[in-house]
Amino acid sequence: MELSGKVALITGAAQGIGEALARRFAAEGGKVAAVDLLEERLASLEAGSGGAILGVRADLSSTPGVERAFDAAVARFGGVDILVNCAVVRAHVALEAVEEPLIDLALAVGVKGLILCARRAAREMRKRGGGVIVNLSSFYAKTPAKDRAVYVAVKGAVEGLTRSLAVEFAEDQIRVNAVAPGPVLTERRRAMGDGQPGQLAERYRKSPMGRFGEVEEVVEAILFLATPRSSFMTGQIMALDGGLTIV
Repeated sequence: MELSGKVALITGAAQGIGEALARRFAAEGGKVAAVDLLEERLASLEAGSGGAILGVRADLSSTPGVERAFDAAVARFGGVDILVNCAVVRAHVALEAVEEPLIDLALAVGVKGLILCARRAAREMRKRGGGVIVNLSSFYAKTPAKDRAVYVAVKGAVEGLTRSLAVEFAEDQIRVNAVAPGPVLTERRRAMGDGQPGQLAERYRKSPMGRFGEVEEVVEAILFLATPRSSFMTGQIMALDGGLTIV
């Protein structure tokens, strides 16, 4: 029960890595404010948690939504010790085809929203003597591909912000790190047939481990960063990509 007595706010928590993380944090004894726009999925997540998970529908692209999320977490659980920023807009569109509103939304959620969440989280964490922020980056930040320019811009900013916020909050005993997963077999990707034997794209076949990651492998890495097991670690980007970015 590594998170007993701790309160985590997880953004993008209604599906994929965020959902798995919310369930694992609750299983480790933590209380979780799970934030997303997918209200039905949040309700399902909350219903099966025995009171350990609070689903909060909030738009994190501007201050009112961020304040709503944190206010709800503090009202229910008394504070925030851990922030995990998973929320993202998947702008996987060719640059010539991408429309300006999508660019604006991707940056508002993935960059501005992260800054706003980190700032509010730090206010709450200072009251509790410190805390932890974990951001979700991507292998695309180091190994870009076609039709990912906006997504790469967001994740590049996430990595720069991780280092900057680590310096900004160090004196408050708030550690800031990031995980940069490679391709991960989320429920959505499994449904698409990604990563199955014999169906690996050429890019992934070239990786040293030759496979997709599992969601639980990413969850384990985030749990490490969120607990005292990584107590002397801040400002770092943990690559979790089967070696994809070293070849």
